[in-house]
Amino acid sequence: MSASLLLVDDHPLFREGFAAMVGKARPDWSLAMADSAAGGCAALAAGAFDLVIVDIQLPDRDGFAALAEMAALRPDVARVMISGREDMAARQRARHAGAAGFIDKAAEPARIVEMLQAVLDGGHAFDTPARGTAPSLSPRQAQVLELLAQGCANKEMRYRMGIAERTIRAHLTEVFGLLGVTNRVQAIVRARELGLIG
Repeated sequence: MSASLLLVDDHPLFREGFAAMVGKARPDWSLAMADSAAGGCAALAAGAFDLVIVDIQLPDRDGFAALAEMAALRPDVARVMISGREDMAARQRARHAGAAGFIDKAAEPARIVEMLQAVLDGGHAFDTPARGTAPSLSPRQAQVLELLAQGCANKEMRYRMGIAERTIRAHLTEVFGLLGVTNRVQAIVRARELGLIG
């Protein structure tokens, strides 16, 4: 499936490497580039894009502020943050700024492309830090995860927790994002790896 991407990053070598990776792995994708938040916003306002990829550190403002500005400017265009930082806090800040994904610059090219495709398909793609740091879950998210591990369906979770089923679905989406997974089985496996559940 063809797609139009915009990369906003101030490092020329990274931009060149990213362009080469996309050209090799997904020649059906087109890639435009900007080296600042202002340049990225201008390109986004003027062009037709499916996805914008924003570096966490830009010369004119931080990536979180740029991401929020781009979300306000073009809410129809999916946004992903990319960085070499491995802390979970950065991933959570990116989510709050409107990102649908957070990609580690050190990830394998195939993994980066897979995560970008997941966002293009309307999903989320939050990788977990390489060092295996467990994400910080709210009490509700932890309860949902525990019930998930017990094999509870959404309706059963709703009765046990006394909240609406749509709220259960929202919590599950958040938990999947924090764990960097896309389904219930992956969530359970990853949570066990991180020691979040027994």
